[in-house]
Amino acid sequence: MAGFPSLSKGNKLGERAKNPQPGVPLNKKTIADLLKKTAGNVSRVADSMGANRHSVHNVIAKDEELKQILKDCRERLIDELEDSVFQRAVDSNDTTLQLFVLKTQGKHRGWEQSEAQNTAKDIATAAFDFIVNKSKNPAEPSKQ
Repeated sequence: MAGFPSLSKGNKLGERAKNPQPGVPLNKKTIADLLKKTAGNVSRVADSMGANRHSVHNVIAKDEELKQILKDCRERLIDELEDSVFQRAVDSNDTTLQLFVLKTQGKHRGWEQSEAQNTAKDIATAAFDFIVNKSKNPAEPSKQ
């Protein structure tokens, strides 16, 4: 994506993306700092350095410390998203979100949904639709 990230697209680094420059040295410390600032977004790191994403990925792939930093940044981002979802589930009346959180995080407490429960839900939904919409019974043969 040309120009990603840019100020018009909400660049959190506060600078315009640089055009990739061939032969730009990719400093390990700079990559590490930018990975932390961008929550592990390698494209933003590359744009900020004036390099292409593939080159930055190659540097990261060859360095165990950078690999670990990238992994930690992405795990931290997931933690923040989980916190946000959990708080929203608690604060809202969004039962779908609440059930999602319970089914994914509350499995050890019996909130796991089995395939039999999914089938029963599908049958109940179809029966409800039939009653409410007075549609043709799918079990009856068609009259054509």
